[in-house]
Amino acid sequence: MEKIPLEWTTKAVFFSQIDWADTRFRITYGRPMAALIPSIRNVGLLNQAVLQEKESGQFRIVAGARRLRALQEIGQEPIECKIAPVESREKGLLLWNFFENLDRGFNPVEQALAVKKLSAFLEEKELIQEYLPYLGLAPKKETLERFSIVAEISPLYRQALFEGRLFPETIELTLKEFRPVANLIWALFVFLHWGFQKQKEFLTELKEISKRIGRDWVSILLSEFLTEPCQRPLWTPQQKGVAIRNFFRACLYPTLTETEKAFAQSIAPLNLDQRSKISPPPFFEGGRYNLEISFSSSQELKESLGRIVPALEQGKFDRLP
Repeated sequence: MEKIPLEWTTKAVFFSQIDWADTRFRITYGRPMAALIPSIRNVGLLNQAVLQEKESGQFRIVAGARRLRALQEIGQEPIECKIAPVESREKGLLLWNFFENLDRGFNPVEQALAVKKLSAFLEEKELIQEYLPYLGLAPKKETLERFSIVAEISPLYRQALFEGRLFPETIELTLKEFRPVANLIWALFVFLHWGFQKQKEFLTELKEISKRIGRDWVSILLSEFLTEPCQRPLWTPQQKGVAIRNFFRACLYPTLTETEKAFAQSIAPLNLDQRSKISPPPFFEGGRYNLEISFSSSQELKESLGRIVPALEQGKFDRLP
């Protein structure tokens, strides 16, 4: 790895001179300032922010955006900053910012931003072998491809990725397979509070259902079977998610779903108590049902059998599918 040669001058800068919208070097995301403000108030600024002079006369931030925001909130200006000249190499400034932040680790949003920005200056082999491990990522080409794709996510969903409500793997799969409806799918995932496994299963099932019933993804996602549960104000996200997953299951396994309904209807007239449970054979194949009775006394067992035996004598068990 080559050494990063940079030259600095020091200058007092006012906040009005900073172009806050220029974020070409920024890879920081989701870092709170709650502890930074009292630290600066009590011991001062330990590390100067680094800026680059722009041809317009303003300055872009190379490193230290949070420090500058904290100082702005405190109301302290002008600020002594390190200044890189206009002609400074962009690669060198980006790597300076990267290594300055290396000791704190990187969250998934920062990993994606870093991969995207470093890709513009580094060869693929160098990025994979040397820089992915710095980011806490496996040095593999598929990892590079995944986080390059994750970097495309709308800024609207970065917070969900940061909070673990969206995941790099499911973001990658969504953009690869369902790009036209990616934002709709992510909104659904966040709304339902689904974890990684449920998100992955949903995407797999959505693709299979679209093939089976010959409907496009948009019509499935906007169908009443998905929108109606989401609009129920008294349902929890878990209840809404269960309703949607049950709809998908019915689409994928219509015969099994109908058999399950018939089973539920057939055991209802048995009038069993809560201590008695009838379980069907797996996938209703083999014809062997299981009857389980839980009891803590002979009286409880007698009461449970008092419901089962009459139903058996009346032939109600013969109606099981």
